[in-house]
Amino acid sequence: MLRKAIKGMNQTLNIILVLIFVVLTVAVFCQIIFRFVLNQPLAWTEELSRYSLVWITFLGAAFAMSKNAHIGMEVLRDRAPAFLKKILAIVATVVCLGFFFIMIKEGYSLAGRSMNQLSPVLKIPMGIVYSVIPISGVILAINIIDVTIRQLRQREEG
Repeated sequence: MLRKAIKGMNQTLNIILVLIFVVLTVAVFCQIIFRFVLNQPLAWTEELSRYSLVWITFLGAAFAMSKNAHIGMEVLRDRAPAFLKKILAIVATVVCLGFFFIMIKEGYSLAGRSMNQLSPVLKIPMGIVYSVIPISGVILAINIIDVTIRQLRQREEG
């Protein structure tokens, strides 16, 4: 049941990433057309594309974690005996969870402090832009726990 919820969360995240990418593409395309064809650059497209790219980066990292697509020290892990592989996986997960906890805690604080600051052109609270930090931290934590559990179970069976 929990695995199904995590899978649903990641499918939703994938859709959100595609939508943000579409927004980013349209904003950049509009900027190119207005700047070079119509000679009337739009200020809001630059800001929207920058914030879209920030959200894609953080949420994309969280989605990549669900696919176990982040880089790692595989050469060290692959040469280790079976019992040490489990220990290395658990230690790496705990260290990452510590980092994700800091992301969540400090990102939440940053987003809260920035809610009164408006972006220069779009006039949206900067806290909304920064809220991707704790959101992605939570998703990263959920996904790394899920991936680690699946890897440990796979090693027990295989």
